[in-house]
Amino acid sequence: MATLSKKIKISMAVTLLVAGLTTAAHSQVAGGGLSAFGGESRGTVQFAGKVVCVGCSLEDVRQAHPHQHDLYLLRHRQGQVVMEVKSVNEQPLWRSLAWPPQLWVRAADQLFAQLTAEGNLFKEVEITGLLRNTRTFDVFDVTVHG
Repeated sequence: MATLSKKIKISMAVTLLVAGLTTAAHSQVAGGGLSAFGGESRGTVQFAGKVVCVGCSLEDVRQAHPHQHDLYLLRHRQGQVVMEVKSVNEQPLWRSLAWPPQLWVRAADQLFAQLTAEGNLFKEVEITGLLRNTRTFDVFDVTVHG
């Protein structure tokens, strides 16, 4: 009888262990949760547009160009830029987290410098990163076309 009780306990322990490992593996594959940078991660977002102003405010650009739409202010510790965003790969996520149209940007200094370079003003730019619930955009890549 003692052996049967011991076998049942071991079987239950193994079942709980397997269930716990399966749940942990599923949560890592499914994504979400907190990341090392803080804030909930939502997946990679890529948007394209052009920098229309460096160092100015969203209000300044709206007054100067009242017919321009989809303007977003991107703030970085080195400064800020106003971009006209033309396309986003994750439109529902972008609309829910990027409103009002001001985001804090965390990026390597050289990546943000690409956005503020005078030679890149009004050129087509693609930016890839993670958009978080905190309205922070962690930039991984900036590609300037043209």
